[in-house]
Amino acid sequence: MKIANSPEATADQLANVVKLDQSLSTKVLRLANSAYFGRKSKAENITDAVVTLGFGSVRNLAASASVIDALFPRKMFPGFSWQDMWIHSVICAVAAESLYSLYHGAKRSNESAFVAGLLHDIGKLIIARALPAKFIQVVEACREYEWEMVRSETSYLGTNHALIGGDLARQWEFPEVLVAGITHHHNPEGAGEHEDLARAVSAGNLLAKRLGRNYILGVRLDVSLKDVAEVADTHPDNMEYVVNNVRDGLRQCGEIMAWGNALPGADRKAA
Repeated sequence: MKIANSPEATADQLANVVKLDQSLSTKVLRLANSAYFGRKSKAENITDAVVTLGFGSVRNLAASASVIDALFPRKMFPGFSWQDMWIHSVICAVAAESLYSLYHGAKRSNESAFVAGLLHDIGKLIIARALPAKFIQVVEACREYEWEMVRSETSYLGTNHALIGGDLARQWEFPEVLVAGITHHHNPEGAGEHEDLARAVSAGNLLAKRLGRNYILGVRLDVSLKDVAEVADTHPDNMEYVVNNVRDGLRQCGEIMAWGNALPGADRKAA
């Protein structure tokens, strides 16, 4: 993260650090050659991949890969699907990027909205790993009372996954725009100068609930495109464009979606 943020660092220096982590090296190389980045010639080594992706992308990819490798629980919880949560996160990422483009056009910086959407629920991973018994209570309350997780967490923990995830992102020295997007994806108005991005993540989260499967089993989802447009603070007529963008984007995100194949329960679901 520090090298990627340094204006004096070279692609070779960043590549040499990436090479020290086998899992990250694999993800960087495969993502650089994925349809999402549309590289015409194949990246054959990490340096080529760094040049293709750019320092910001490698930094954000390192953050995302670290979450998968270090934080995702290694066991299943009753009534909760980790793989469906990862699919939800990828849909949220693509949706947040598309929604953010409504505010600012097609810019490379929209990638921050993608990464914030991808990592918006990292606080849930921390709760599950650090307080597994409490996590089960939170999930059971969601199923019994049809509560949102943020409400159930506040009831049982006195805090919630957005605040916990934001604290971790800040400790890991994520860029402030990502910290804001994670921390305030349930209250975008609290994100200050990054409100647009937090709003895109918040609306992307809702759209992901509409388009994906619920990772809390047995809980009904009732989200309309009008609801999404209201949170995004955009006209409902824009939602057809966003939904089409999301569907196109997901077809290009197979590499990122596949990161969830190693999560507990994924092999059983595939079978």
